[in-house]
Amino acid sequence: MTEFIHEAGLYGSDDEFLGMAVPFVRDGLDKGEPVMVTTTAGNLDLLGAALGHDARRVDYAESAYFGRRTAQRAAAFLRYWERNAARGRVRVLAEPVWAGRSARDVVTWKRMESGLNVILAGTGVWMICPYDTRTAGPGVVEDALRTHPSISVGGRERRPSPTYADPARFIGECDREPLPEIPRDAAVATIGHLRRVRRFAGEQARLHGLAEDRAAMLCVAVHEAARYLGLPVTARMWETFGALVCDLWAGRETECDPLAGFTPPGPDERPGDGLWVARQICDYLDIRQEEGGCRIRLQAATARLQESA
Repeated sequence: MTEFIHEAGLYGSDDEFLGMAVPFVRDGLDKGEPVMVTTTAGNLDLLGAALGHDARRVDYAESAYFGRRTAQRAAAFLRYWERNAARGRVRVLAEPVWAGRSARDVVTWKRMESGLNVILAGTGVWMICPYDTRTAGPGVVEDALRTHPSISVGGRERRPSPTYADPARFIGECDREPLPEIPRDAAVATIGHLRRVRRFAGEQARLHGLAEDRAAMLCVAVHEAARYLGLPVTARMWETFGALVCDLWAGRETECDPLAGFTPPGPDERPGDGLWVARQICDYLDIRQEEGGCRIRLQAATARLQESA
């Protein structure tokens, strides 16, 4: 089976969640299909109680710990399919966590939901993504119908989503919002050698107080982003409250892929493989095609703890 089925499942109560999840999971188990559930802790308790002894046959994880970053989550879905592909259809009930996320986080996760239609195309994954209308927010729910080709009806049937948008179109719309402006006091350098890119990133990371191991990891991420863009690049780095940001700009004629680096590297090298590493390291990695070139902006979390006298 090589058809990726991607459904949005809207629910507004515990009973509605179970009415969607239980038939989907039980039907998969009855057919001998691998089933994975990643949802909230509360929903795991509900589903476990409803399944009873059969819950032992289900792979599961709490959503908050199943891929903290979007690229990690997408890669985990792909790996689960690869491990179980020989058994035919693979079922996944995958609920993202929306409550408490920043506006930027929400856009990043919406982009991933749309991107899964590309990343998992050609797999035999049947995925239902539950959306709790009590907590997700109206904008999130509306866009769920744009990022999923179909809507789950009771966990067994589906109907086409009337507002589904092609991933390239949806992601393009997400990226119309301009990135935050670069501060005037950002460190800047135009660099023509990858070794100097790493040196620049390392110097700035240490200057802003990153621990040695985190600074080294950020250097790797910046190096891979610069390699994808091609040299020379104009690099700028600055600190925001809670993060260190690196902006790389390069003029290039070829089109940048906003989903580059979401798929784990395979045995054959592909453009953007190094960005998969960068996405594992950074909280955000934006790729923007702009007039005259391409921009990649990376952001890594920082922390500052001052000892009292």
